[in-house]
Amino acid sequence: MDEEMEKKLQAVIELCEAGDPEMCAFLGKEFYFGMNVEQDLDRALRYLTVAAKDDDAMSQFLTGFMYWSGRGTEPDLDKALDWFLLAAGQGIPEAMYNVANILMVKDPEKNREEAVKWMKRSANAGYDAACDALSDFED
Repeated sequence: MDEEMEKKLQAVIELCEAGDPEMCAFLGKEFYFGMNVEQDLDRALRYLTVAAKDDDAMSQFLTGFMYWSGRGTEPDLDKALDWFLLAAGQGIPEAMYNVANILMVKDPEKNREEAVKWMKRSANAGYDAACDALSDFED
């Protein structure tokens, strides 16, 4: 990384460390995907969580995904579900799909009706995987 880019990165890190949620959303994604910086999932989770708490929908989704998959943290379905619900409430179709799947993993009998609602919302929002999975949920 050249010196100019290093200075810009440092300025963004300082803003994020000071609690700027927009910079945390930006930087969290950079560290999550390893774009322009070396991938660092610990920092990604820390920064994405700040932005997620400030209602950034994509940060909520990625934070949920990290807890669901155990990527950069220990898997935690309850935390994943909480973050996915927030992102789903903001219209992220893949988060709606993941809410449905987690509900079915946790307790298929108890959660089937709610899971089907979320899967339908995801399908209606155009998420192809939800369209494909919907028949499995309604059987």
